[in-house]
Amino acid sequence: MEQLNREEIREILEARRKYLLQLKKQKEKALSKAPEGTLRLCSRGGKPEYYWRIDTKDFNGEYIKKKDVQIAMALAQKDYDQRVLKAGEEELRRIAQFLCNPSQVSVEQVYESLHPDRQDLILPIRETDGQYVKEWQEKPYLGKEIYGSHPEYYTARGERVRSKSEVIIADLLNREGIPYKYECPVYLDAWGEVYPDFTVLNVRKRKEIYWEHLGMMDNAEYAENAIAKIYNYEQNGIFQGENLILTYETQKQPLNQKQIMHLVQQYLK
Repeated sequence: MEQLNREEIREILEARRKYLLQLKKQKEKALSKAPEGTLRLCSRGGKPEYYWRIDTKDFNGEYIKKKDVQIAMALAQKDYDQRVLKAGEEELRRIAQFLCNPSQVSVEQVYESLHPDRQDLILPIRETDGQYVKEWQEKPYLGKEIYGSHPEYYTARGERVRSKSEVIIADLLNREGIPYKYECPVYLDAWGEVYPDFTVLNVRKRKEIYWEHLGMMDNAEYAENAIAKIYNYEQNGIFQGENLILTYETQKQPLNQKQIMHLVQQYLK
């Protein structure tokens, strides 16, 4: 089973906190409209009987007739909502303790808190993010050749790419500190070797994601090939929104840099 790191746990708890706050608001609104008193339930002859206790000193309460069963339902719902509200508030308190205590150090962060000279003497339980990125980036690969007749476009890192749009994507990734490889080969069953425009790394999740920029979608033949390629990605377990990012472009609809930044924030931070 894959273990979650501290940041992933924080994301899950933050989402849970938002849900509980919304639920708290709903239940408080419902309780403000609930009838007074509580429900006493007993069984007579194997059948339930309901009693409405308005006065806390009155243990028995007033018998609720069958025709008034909606009152029993409202009182039962009130009791349930009160229990949910209490449990939710306690859960929110525990979540707040975790989220508001940045001084806590995870087991992975112990190594990074040590002096570099001491780190040299230790085998950590997991390599640091810096070590992981360095190893990932230094792994050799043979990219796809760009022929001399092709227009020359270069990224801020001095890499030659195939289009101005790829320069924009590469430079934005570089500015945001996102590790990437340009046209690193991937083998797809029933298709063969392909060269995604970028293979990028979500360091926090230690997850590889492929990024394809489809820059000529107003060209029918190009669009047909692009759709076939996306289909084969999916046949190999590579899906948009999970481990595949897709951007599109036509002559009338150029690359949107704000959209690129949104994708970076959503999938790579």
